[in-house]
Amino acid sequence: MLGASMRFIGKIIATIVVLAALGVTIILTLLHTQYAAPMLSQAVSWLTPYTLNLSEVRYHIRDPWHLTLLEPSLTITDSQPPITASQVSLWLSTDSLTQRQWQFDSLLIDNPVLPTQTLANTKLPELHSQRLAISQISFATNSIYLEKGELQLDNWHFQPNNPAPWWQQFKGSFQLAADSAQWQHWEAKQLLLDGIHNNNQWKLNGFSFDWQYASINGQLILAPDKKTLNIQQLTLSGLQLQDSGLTQTLQHQLDRWASRQWQATLHRVDILDSSIDLPTISLNHANLSLTDWHWPGSAYSQHNAWLSFNAESGSWRQQSFTDPLLDLSFTPNAVILNGASVNALEGYWRVEGKVSPETLQLNNLTSKGIKWFLPADWASHLSQALSPFKQIDIRSLDIGYAQLTAADSDIPWYINGLNLSGSDLILHPQPLFRLWHGNITATARQMSLNTVDLYEPLIEMASEQGLWQLKQAFLPFKDGLLEATGQLNLSQEGQPWQAALQGDSLPANILPQWLSVPWPASGRIDMTAAIQGLGQNYTSLAHSLNGELRATFRDSAVEQGGRSLFNAWRQASASEASSSSTSPVAKATETDKSTPLAITPLKITSDRGRMTIAPFRIKGKEINAVLKGQWDLANPAGQQLELEAMLGCQHLIRRWQQGQQTVSGSQCDGKSI
Repeated sequence: MLGASMRFIGKIIATIVVLAALGVTIILTLLHTQYAAPMLSQAVSWLTPYTLNLSEVRYHIRDPWHLTLLEPSLTITDSQPPITASQVSLWLSTDSLTQRQWQFDSLLIDNPVLPTQTLANTKLPELHSQRLAISQISFATNSIYLEKGELQLDNWHFQPNNPAPWWQQFKGSFQLAADSAQWQHWEAKQLLLDGIHNNNQWKLNGFSFDWQYASINGQLILAPDKKTLNIQQLTLSGLQLQDSGLTQTLQHQLDRWASRQWQATLHRVDILDSSIDLPTISLNHANLSLTDWHWPGSAYSQHNAWLSFNAESGSWRQQSFTDPLLDLSFTPNAVILNGASVNALEGYWRVEGKVSPETLQLNNLTSKGIKWFLPADWASHLSQALSPFKQIDIRSLDIGYAQLTAADSDIPWYINGLNLSGSDLILHPQPLFRLWHGNITATARQMSLNTVDLYEPLIEMASEQGLWQLKQAFLPFKDGLLEATGQLNLSQEGQPWQAALQGDSLPANILPQWLSVPWPASGRIDMTAAIQGLGQNYTSLAHSLNGELRATFRDSAVEQGGRSLFNAWRQASASEASSSSTSPVAKATETDKSTPLAITPLKITSDRGRMTIAPFRIKGKEINAVLKGQWDLANPAGQQLELEAMLGCQHLIRRWQQGQQTVSGSQCDGKSI
């Protein structure tokens, strides 16, 4: 009985095996026929909720695990567009027979169409492929757009419940190539990526693409979880940047990343043969190299960074320059200027030194042959540029053959052939620009100060720990000379100072031009002055000014008779007085000849800020005048000067009192002026 039972069971098993073999044989046979496509479509309908349509299936028994589907179309629901492809080749893994999931050795998809809505709402089964390769792929998400891409992923493991997108669900190597790609509205052409993705870290062994006419390539490591970007190497060649809106967008994006605590390390960045053209700056054929830079750290927070820059030409704030060179090293709290030079303002500049948050230290500052037309606000721009520094050190200063013009200043001036040299300089720019230590010598071929010409002026000054000395100042006029010496102790309380001036044959036109004194007369002035006081502030000066000024007037005369003087003194302001020669009264007397003047010496004394002007008399044909008064710098009530003048039967009294000017008098007909 037992033997008969065993023979029966054996027959059943044999029958099952034969039937299974027959079934497999039938299936394999059908896979070689035109019925393969309907058979697979029917199988998908039985086993899944999806609908699969195929035009053809290719299979060969010699490669039993390989199947090729032509023009597959997978419909998820009737309300969504299907997922289609030109061809799908798959190599089924033997692990699929023992594990309850679809596993492939390789999965190749050609020209898929992946509707964004379908992908977002589709729950495909769990899939695993040792290699996923997709050719001619085009798809778009909220931040990424890809056109005609070639994608390969190793160890792709798609899990429906994984929140990451399908193209991030892999571990291992990946390659991507695309004719066009876009990330957060940044468009690139000819994109190539080759890297490794593991534990949410992306390592690009190589990448390249074209952007803004530039060819860009490099290597990097991106760790989104840690919010770090490590750029091992980045090269941009042929960049052309002309869109200021693009630079603002770039800056906005960087600010956004910084606000989200992202950090980047730039081990090496090279920008080669690139040009930019923006409203404030332009560069032609520029090259830049940057190493070991940590972003968003400032220049003073870098540990061992280095920057090198050069360009063919460019402009900054509409000021052109050529051949700029820059070599910088960055250490904590210091930027080292290994060398910087440029051809600008028709001359040459070179500087070396170090910059720290509060100190500018220059080993040398050299400039040769510049011609600079300074804008009206040049002083405020210079003050603003130097405002971060409490001290400026210059070991060697050499400015040669410079030409400076400030025609738009309140007091216009011009210097031609300026030579300025200095050594061991310590300058304090705040609150006023001061020489704390060192020596400076300045000479020029010619100088004009408010239209008064000077010839070969010379100034020498020195300072030692705050004791500033004007060793000598020679200001030669056409036939005269003004000399000055002085001293100011910046380190002592109150900042005491003293000055001595001596003038020989000074032109009388310096009075209206330099001192705004209504004086349209010609002639020469000999003068001496010795004054001293405290210079810390106006209050100190007002209570401490002591000294004396004496002036003698020679060869004084007025064109158009004494009327020109009388008219100048009658004007309501000094600026009107300087143009009195063009007034209607003056024009009426243009035929008058030059009238000589007899002038008594001028003497002004000051005692602790209380100045006294001894009666100063002017006499000429038809005109007599006297100036007298006192002026208390600290007390407005004690400020009064009075000029009384007679021109024939005309009488004029002009008073300066408590910051105001008044003019009174009478004309020949008895009417008041």
